Amino acid sequence: MAEEGGEEPDEKEELAWERAMVKMVALRGDPDAEAFILQKHPEIASCAVPLDMATGTPMVASDGTTAAEARENWFKKRLRNKCFDHRERRKLCKQLLKALLRYAEKYEAPKDGAVSAFEALKDGGAQEGPVVCHRLHAGIAGSKFEGLRIAREKPGIYQLGPKLRVAVQAELEGDRLLVHGYFDGDVLHPVRTPVLPFLEEHGAAPAADAGCDLFGGGAAAPGGDDAAAAGAEKRRRELPPGWAKKESRSKPGVFYYVNEAKGLSQFNRPEE
Repeated sequence: MAEEGGEEPDEKEELAWERAMVKMVALRGDPDAEAFILQKHPEIASCAVPLDMATGTPMVASDGTTAAEARENWFKKRLRNKCFDHRERRKLCKQLLKALLRYAEKYEAPKDGAVSAFEALKDGGAQEGPVVCHRLHAGIAGSKFEGLRIAREKPGIYQLGPKLRVAVQAELEGDRLLVHGYFDGDVLHPVRTPVLPFLEEHGAAPAADAGCDLFGGGAAAPGGDDAAAAGAEKRRRELPPGWAKKESRSKPGVFYYVNEAKGLSQFNRPEE
């Protein structure tokens, strides 16, 4: 997206903004962090929302303001006559991130007696979001997925970047957080794995890494490469001949795979 005056966005500014938004979205539900944003940075409060999975961008605010518009309004109000200075814009984003990190400390380094992921998910209240988001972030720290935007969509359901929606669970003993299913439309595919192995199988490096798109594994090449990639993705999603996907009657929302000709059924997606 071009900025006012036709100038292309500054890459360092984009990265600084995205880092601040990743943290702000992860803190959504924390009363202190939300009060800080509303009091000090109300222009961008609407940016701390889940993504529209159809467009990969934050949902439009109730008054029709887009995240891009809210961002520019924030820069204009905070920087005034320096609002188009990329260096000043980067500095402002970094200042915001530094302030947000203070509210994140209790989730990044929880003390004895802090709310566990299991307790937060069981309660399903607003605090579930920051507890689980930070646990998911901790699970990918140091990997190529570090910096991924993770947002709570609703109780127990989270977005990992712009294309993946997952259901999460925490074990009572050990409080281990697991992805127990991912959505393909409204269909939940059962899995049971920590977030990093899940992303290694289903995701790709964040956009900040080497110019990759968030889950495409690299920048798209023009022309026929797009069609080839789309065809490969379609083939990957198709089941091998003879296999069908069915929903459990005893556990609605849980799906399995069956090959009636061979008399086989299994929860894992069949391979060729």
